[in-house]
Amino acid sequence: MKLLFVLVWTLALNAAAFSPQRPQPVAPDAPAHAQATADSADDEGTSVEDKATGAVWRVHTVRKEIALTFDDGPYPFYTPVLLHVLERSRIPATFFIVGRSAQEFPELVSRIVDSGDEIGNHTFNHFTLTGLPDGQIADQISSDGAFLERFTGKPLTLFRPPHGHINRHVVAIASELGYRTILWSDAANDVKNIPPDVIVRRVLGEASPGGIILLHSGQYRTIEALPDIIVGLRDQGYTFVTVSRLIEDGQMAPAPP
Repeated sequence: MKLLFVLVWTLALNAAAFSPQRPQPVAPDAPAHAQATADSADDEGTSVEDKATGAVWRVHTVRKEIALTFDDGPYPFYTPVLLHVLERSRIPATFFIVGRSAQEFPELVSRIVDSGDEIGNHTFNHFTLTGLPDGQIADQISSDGAFLERFTGKPLTLFRPPHGHINRHVVAIASELGYRTILWSDAANDVKNIPPDVIVRRVLGEASPGGIILLHSGQYRTIEALPDIIVGLRDQGYTFVTVSRLIEDGQMAPAPP
C-alpha cells in the first residue's frame, strides 16, 4: 500500500478523534454542529429530507448504493492525487467546493468536472453561515454557485454548509436559491490527526444503503485510506454513485420495510 501511494504521489507531482457521527437536527435558530448518532427523522416513504431541518442526511433506498463526498479545496497537490485514486478505481464522487479555492485553482475544478465527478456548493469563503445576516448567507452561497456554474454549464443544485453548521433559516435560504442541503450519515472526522486505518474502520463501520460519506479533499491520510475504503465497501456489496444519482434512485425506489 505504501509503495502504491508513493507511485500515485509521484504521478500527481509530475502531472501538474471522535467516533463517526452525524450532525443533529436543531431548532430554527440554533447551531447544528452538535453530533448525534440517531437515524434521520424522516422514516416515511422514500423522502430524503429530514423533517426537522429540510436537510438530507442519507437516502432511503433498498439498493446498496453509497456516495463518497469530499469537502473543501480544490488543492494543487491533493486534488490530482485524489482524482487519480478515484479514476483508477472507476469511482464517481461528489466534491463540495469552496469558491475562493476554485478561483485560485480553476484548472483543478475543470479536471474534477472532466473526470465525470459531481461538484456542489460549499460557499465562497467557507464562513460559518449561522452567524451571518441573511444577505451575507445568500451572497456566500450564490457567489460560489455563480463561479462554479462556469465549469458545469448549468446551475448547481447541491449545497453543503461549512462545518455542518445549519439551522432551518440557512436551509430555507439555500432552498430559495435552488439548492438542496446535503449533510452526511457517515463521517470519519478525517481532519483530526488520526491514522489511515482508523479512517477506514470508521467509514466501513458506519456504511449503510443510501449513505452519504463525508471526507475531506486536503488530507494526506484520507488519500492513503481511500483505496482500502473503496475495496472494503465493494466487498460489502456497495455500488458508488454521486449524491444526485443517490437521491434520484432513492426517489424511484420502493419504500423500505
